[in-house]
Amino acid sequence: MSLATDVIMSVAAALLLVAAMIGVNRIAAGPSQLDRSVAADLMVAVVVAGLGLWTAWTDQPTYLMVLMLLSLLGFTSAVSIARMVGDRMAMRSKMTAKRKEEAVRG
Repeated sequence: MSLATDVIMSVAAALLLVAAMIGVNRIAAGPSQLDRSVAADLMVAVVVAGLGLWTAWTDQPTYLMVLMLLSLLGFTSAVSIARMVGDRMAMRSKMTAKRKEEAVRG
C-alpha cells in the first residue's frame, strides 16, 4: 500500500474511533431506551465499518463472512427496533384516543 492509502485508512480508523466513543457515551447516558438502542445499532455499524477497513487495509478476505454476518445482524436489529417503536406509538395513540372518548362521555 502507498503512503496516501495508509494516511487515508488511518484517518478513517480515527473517525471510527470517535464514532465509537460517541456511541458508548450515548449508551451510558442516553435519556431513553430508544436512544440506547440506536446507539447500540451505531456500535454495530462502527464494528462492521472497522472490520471492513481492516479487511481492506490488510488485503485479506478472511473476515468477509464475519462482516456479512454482522451486517445482517445489524440490519435485523434495526428493523426490529423500528417495529417495536412503531407498535408502541400506535398503542399510545389508541390509548390517548380512548382517554379522550372517556373524558367526553364524562
